[in-house]
Amino acid sequence: MANNIYRLLNEIETDFSEYEKTELSSKEKEEHKQRILMEVKRMKKRNENGKENRKARVWKTAAGAAAACVITAGAFSIANPVQAQELLSSVFGTLIENSQGEKYEQEDTERYQTIGENAVAVQEEVDKRQGEEGYALTAEQDGVAISVSDVYCDGYILYYTTTLQTDREELMSADGIILEKKDGEPYDIKINGTHMSEVIRPFEKSADGTYVAAQQIDLMNPYDISSNPVELGIEENGTLVVEWTVRQLDGYLFDKWDDNGEYQSTGSAAGEWNLRFPVTVDTSKNESFDINKEENGILVKRGVKTKAGLVLEVELPDFTQEPYNDKYNDPDMGVKDSEGNYIQWLNQKSDLREDNTCTSQIMVLYDGQKDLSFCVTTRDEDQIEIADIGFQVP
Repeated sequence: MANNIYRLLNEIETDFSEYEKTELSSKEKEEHKQRILMEVKRMKKRNENGKENRKARVWKTAAGAAAACVITAGAFSIANPVQAQELLSSVFGTLIENSQGEKYEQEDTERYQTIGENAVAVQEEVDKRQGEEGYALTAEQDGVAISVSDVYCDGYILYYTTTLQTDREELMSADGIILEKKDGEPYDIKINGTHMSEVIRPFEKSADGTYVAAQQIDLMNPYDISSNPVELGIEENGTLVVEWTVRQLDGYLFDKWDDNGEYQSTGSAAGEWNLRFPVTVDTSKNESFDINKEENGILVKRGVKTKAGLVLEVELPDFTQEPYNDKYNDPDMGVKDSEGNYIQWLNQKSDLREDNTCTSQIMVLYDGQKDLSFCVTTRDEDQIEIADIGFQVP
């Protein structure tokens, strides 16, 4: 990685005995993760403001973010962000515009552009299903309107864009709108009738006063609301029906904090906003190819190109054993381009066997690169190379 997150952590003095250990559900974990990611994205901007005592607060947040997740960033050259916005839908264009000047501008722009170029308008999905009823692409109540605009699905991952518009002053003054888990369940997501454990990501304010967000649903390893793995009956070129219910919206200022160290609230809205929309599982561009290359006990078996992703199937050994000696059986893995830059990670599914060996499917964002490598290193400060397996994508 360009910035070694472990070296950053080594510079932080943290007494974890100060924190109370709490068991969280899968949805709660994802909610905390998203809030941490949002905070990390704003570190750079807050540092530039030079406010008193900012450094200590930012580094404490960085430690929490690093402990919560490791972000593998890919390189991307933004030749013309304005032109990219014009080529995509208005929502994807707004998401790209919002990312300009942010800490993860390159990664966000790359993702929104690649997904956006391969997404379709959800209205087209409805129009293809003449005679089917019950779809709702916009929900409006008490001065708040939420709508879904674009969808992307390749059988491995599902993306959809959402927009929130409001004339309620307590929400209009917010930097972002988060769906909090404070009073019961603030939202539900169902796919083909199955209640999913997925999380709705926060809405971020754009220049025109609307709030936008790109939502992601894992189809490689889906779980229901009870954190049990589920089969969604996904078929090639079949249909997924997404049902989306929101009950609580909380506005926040991201550069101000209350006495408890939380984002300062601007106000809340309660109600029920229901969306229901169809998504085609578009596998028309999915192309499988064999790789079958092995190094140091690690086998890259095959790959699948999709409209916007690359999925690798790999066989992994028990890393707790010689010669790896990783007591956590958890090395760092990623896909690099021909220049040695990590490609943006999207998703992963792992099937761990009783002997601690594992079959994994790893999905990264893909935009036509030919010469790639699957890299495995120790997950520590030294990041010692375990394997670097080169392969070509046809």
